[in-house]
Amino acid sequence: MGLGVPLSNDEYSMIFSNHFGIGFKSPNTGKVPANDYGLIFTCMAQITGAFVFAMLGCMLEFPFSLLCWLCVGCILFFRALTVVLFAWTVVRGKYLRNFYASSIMFWGYWPISLFCCCIAATVLGAVTGDYLWNTALNPYLELKKLQRYTDVNPAVVPGVRIQDAGLVDFTQNVEMDRAKGGCFMNKGDTFCIAPIVNGGEVKYGLAGMPASGSFDYFAVGINCCTCPNRDFKCGEWQNPMASGGIRSLDFKARPYYQLALDDWQASYGKTSKNPMFFEWTQAPEYAWKGMWNRTLYVGWLAVAAAVSVGLLVGFILDKVLQMLWQSDIISPRACFAPAPFCYRITEALLPKMYHRYQQEQADIAAMPVTHEWKKADESNLNEDYGAARNAF
Repeated sequence: MGLGVPLSNDEYSMIFSNHFGIGFKSPNTGKVPANDYGLIFTCMAQITGAFVFAMLGCMLEFPFSLLCWLCVGCILFFRALTVVLFAWTVVRGKYLRNFYASSIMFWGYWPISLFCCCIAATVLGAVTGDYLWNTALNPYLELKKLQRYTDVNPAVVPGVRIQDAGLVDFTQNVEMDRAKGGCFMNKGDTFCIAPIVNGGEVKYGLAGMPASGSFDYFAVGINCCTCPNRDFKCGEWQNPMASGGIRSLDFKARPYYQLALDDWQASYGKTSKNPMFFEWTQAPEYAWKGMWNRTLYVGWLAVAAAVSVGLLVGFILDKVLQMLWQSDIISPRACFAPAPFCYRITEALLPKMYHRYQQEQADIAAMPVTHEWKKADESNLNEDYGAARNAF
């Protein structure tokens, strides 16, 4: 620092070998350290990036999903690389001593915190994206591939004629027979079906039989009836204006709906040659478009929440660091030399620690020394004062 204070041989050796930081109290001593907005916004950007790319990776189709996951991988890779580099610096420089404990916690605080936060953001983003894909976006895209039919009369139009139906509006006076349904129970879940017929009632015998001789249209749902099914309460069953259906795309539930249909056929002596399962609703097209709107609404809300949470986490982490620093639990009283051949990568991934080390070395080099230092034997410095000198 060029203070003009001569140092003895032992004093200089202690400083040079152990990399003690030398600082003098400034007028700001005792005040709370200033917010590190650079790290705060870095925290926000990386948390948001990990969340958004993970969410899109679960929602988009190949190859866009692959690109999103590559971005997530890059974020996590550099965060993990930073932690590994810091750990290697500590181990290679032999700083694992009590004197360096507070400095290790200080310089490792942000790298480890950011790594953990990015992992958490990735998991939450993947869960959100998977939820939107399974409940809204995928059904929307699958139904888009199918056709819409209007004024379908179950008594006249057999199911085989509209097997590509996605959205169906039935003619007037078509309802569900909620009192004559079928059911099947599996692992605590009840799979329910109810026939969709003219007049809303399945009659015994040949009365009310469709022209094809087959009942092909059924409303379905899970855990919305008792077994045996005498009170079907799935979909918009309470809406008297409901007269349409959205094709059920729950492929996992379809085998159980078929078993519920077998129960229905056996119970009422009816036949279903080409069954089609629908979710009962008033306006199928409106409900279908609502899936897309829901995807956009929840998606943008999730992105906004990620930005807000990322910024909040950044401020919280910074405040916690300030509190620990002010309590002298952690502090940058010692700085660590980059590991051999890792100068450039340390400067890129741990810039604050690297520049603090460079400044500290410049300050030490500028200190005047006594004549005894020039004649001193350096052979035992590492043995006497530690091996940190080898980190140069």
